[in-house]
Amino acid sequence: MSLARKLLLGLLFTWVPMQLFAWNWRTKITLSVKDQPLSVVCDLLEKEYGIHFSYSRDVVSMNRRVTLNVHQEPLRRVMEQLFSGQSVQFKRIGEQLVLAVKHTPGRTINGFVEDARTGEKLIGATIYAPHLQTGTVTNQYGFYSLTTEKDTLGLMISYVGYEPQRLSLKDKESRQISIRLAPVNTLEEVEVTENLPGLQEQTQMSKVNVALSQVKTMPRLLGESDVLRSIQAMPGVSGGMEGSSGIHVRGGSPDQNLILLDGTPVYNASHLFGVFSVFNPDIIKNVDLYKGAFPARYGGRLSSVVDISMKDGNMHSFHGQVSLGLLASNAMIEGPLIKGKTSFIVTARRTYADLLAGDLARDQMNLGEKGSFYAYFYDANIRINHIFSPRDRIFLSAYGGQDQASINRNMQFDSLNNEPKRYKELMDFEMGWGNQAYALRWNHIFSPRLFSNITFNYSRFLFRTEYNYDYEALDIAEKDNMYGRYYSSVENGGMKMDLDYRPNPEHSMRFGGQATFHGFRPGITSFRNATDNQQLTDTAYNDDFNKGAELSLYLEDDWQIGDSMYLNLGVHTAAFLVPGNAYVSIQPRLGFRYLLPRKWALKLSYTQMTQHIHLLANNATFLPTDLWVPATSKVKPMFSRQVAAGLAKTSADNRYEASVEVYYKSMRNVIEYVENNLNFQSASGSWDENVIVGRGRSYGMELLLQKKTGTFKGWIGYTLAKSERAFPNVNHGRVFPYKYDHRHEIEVVLSQQLGKRWELSANWQFNTGMPLTLPTGSYEQVTEPTPGFPPPATPPGEVDVVEKRNFLRMQDMHRLDISATHTKQRKNTAYILTFGFMNVYNRQNPFFYYYSRNEQTRERQLTMLSILPILPSISYAIKF
Repeated sequence: MSLARKLLLGLLFTWVPMQLFAWNWRTKITLSVKDQPLSVVCDLLEKEYGIHFSYSRDVVSMNRRVTLNVHQEPLRRVMEQLFSGQSVQFKRIGEQLVLAVKHTPGRTINGFVEDARTGEKLIGATIYAPHLQTGTVTNQYGFYSLTTEKDTLGLMISYVGYEPQRLSLKDKESRQISIRLAPVNTLEEVEVTENLPGLQEQTQMSKVNVALSQVKTMPRLLGESDVLRSIQAMPGVSGGMEGSSGIHVRGGSPDQNLILLDGTPVYNASHLFGVFSVFNPDIIKNVDLYKGAFPARYGGRLSSVVDISMKDGNMHSFHGQVSLGLLASNAMIEGPLIKGKTSFIVTARRTYADLLAGDLARDQMNLGEKGSFYAYFYDANIRINHIFSPRDRIFLSAYGGQDQASINRNMQFDSLNNEPKRYKELMDFEMGWGNQAYALRWNHIFSPRLFSNITFNYSRFLFRTEYNYDYEALDIAEKDNMYGRYYSSVENGGMKMDLDYRPNPEHSMRFGGQATFHGFRPGITSFRNATDNQQLTDTAYNDDFNKGAELSLYLEDDWQIGDSMYLNLGVHTAAFLVPGNAYVSIQPRLGFRYLLPRKWALKLSYTQMTQHIHLLANNATFLPTDLWVPATSKVKPMFSRQVAAGLAKTSADNRYEASVEVYYKSMRNVIEYVENNLNFQSASGSWDENVIVGRGRSYGMELLLQKKTGTFKGWIGYTLAKSERAFPNVNHGRVFPYKYDHRHEIEVVLSQQLGKRWELSANWQFNTGMPLTLPTGSYEQVTEPTPGFPPPATPPGEVDVVEKRNFLRMQDMHRLDISATHTKQRKNTAYILTFGFMNVYNRQNPFFYYYSRNEQTRERQLTMLSILPILPSISYAIKF
């Protein structure tokens, strides 16, 4: 290209835009004005230079008066001088110079909310900006993040049981701020600010936060407070057998509950044959129960999630507690290892009925002078946390618990048929089971909006029994020995990463993944019988250690759409790998909330859940001998769908809350032992050859009226529900009620503070009787005679005829429990005396039914066994 052509093209590219656009940011401006409104100055610029301004007087204030004297200054510099000190931005669109509000870069306030006295991080604290009508809550580690474009920000921080705090932030920089809240020390009604979000604004439905203050004031069984018993008092949750601390949620079975202690699953949550739970309330900081609408970060169970967080330990000073009850004693101590940086908390407890009542039990059970009986449990927790920097923190927590029971019989007696023989009988029966759970967590703040937690954990449950029987004649060489042993265990270890990203107040995203390795030893049963040196050994299950791996990813977003609508969108993807099989599932999660006038809210949810492990229930005993087993090629993972809808209402003063929820849940691949093979002891071969696979469903309605603040607190709950199962070749293939189906349940929990020292509490509960299967008839068993052998001297016995499964019901269960707590404070020490009664009016509630034979009429009669009469409870604690 010639030089002349290049110059011509250059002139065209320069001259044509100048003709199309009469001005640009480099246009030289000469202007002199004195004390004139901005609108007049803009009119002069438009007239002299052809600059057409576009703006809204509602957005840009054009009445401000300015003085300006410039000569041949670029237009951009002139505009900056005219609008100096105003949040106004200007940009060119065609021939228009558009004036708009200048959006300052979003600044993020983040940090932790903690107890001012102990340094304990507060879970679920609310950080709210009333003027912006937006806010956030702290996560499981007390972390919050709130992004806003406002230069001046007023915040209100609140948490139940603590004095609300107001902050005014006037700087524009992103900052990390630790907020300290002081516990409420007054017994007067705490003022509830109307701006604070109530139940109707809580986006998560089917969730209950269990107040630990209520746990400790509820009536206690034998002086021991219990978290799981408090959960049983919630609508939609059943306790099963009376006296049991187990939970059944919305028609599910016990194995369908994911119970987490610091993020680590606990497989057996009961002590002392189900009477107490394994969780010591003195070390618990927070308990969340999810009955449905499960967030995507949870997976692996069908019916519920119980997420329990342990306390961190006091960062500033040493404190402790010692308590003594009728059945057990426990101790707790906490304090700083490095003040302000490292803290610890340790708890331990043990029952001592074996030490106090061993002789009485020996005599009642006729065990002989040298015999013995004991049953007890012990457990311990420890948690240590260390702050490396404002961005990094680690936690180490551990739990260990064990139950032990033993019966030793040592007797000598004469022959029963008047023969001159004396016999010696020795019988030893020992049983033990326990949990271990360990977790190591690392919190890291990548940025003001991104928080992460990495968890390494390990959990194990072990059950064992051992039986040895010796029967020996003292005068002659006659000896018999029988030995049996049973052993079962399940364990898992893994790693999980959770990320919490809060880009703005409208979105709160969580995502992460988990890898878990399972080990199953379903059960080893050994039996040996030796008579005259002849031995027989039988193993019902081999010693194979079954392995499985579970991988999962999840993503969820809490999305605020406008002022009234909220969506929780999520997906949980899991893969379960066992030798020869791989099961992959995609589980969508959806939650919806819409705010209605007068503090009402409509809530909807849909969830899919997959469970890759099964629990084989041993129907022949109340002992924890159930088997945890993985999905196989014959028995697939369980699967459920649940849909729920609800209404929530908060009173105008935020003191009362009410909610109603309806739900429908369908389940596939639930398992049951085959007919006439009701427990593992009678099974042979592989476990999956002795079970059948079926389906289940449950549906119902839950009502809750609650008051959380003031000197008078409590709730009333009602559940109307139905739970069913169906299996091929069971009950002729027809649907039958699930064994823990309770049609009607009512719970009333109330507490009243009297002055500064006394607190009274009461709990009344009613349950429709549990389903019951009984024979409809019986017949004498007839055996074909064997040629060459005489008929037996005694008939083989009766055989029951069962036509329907669970077609009858036990008696209805109802009970009233009361307690009173007296607290005396002296300087830094509190003395707490709690006493009460369970089953005040001595209701004989059914535990189970059995047939017995009338010795006179020889007819069978149905007998009901009740185990909980009126029981007193008392405990004494010292806190220092």
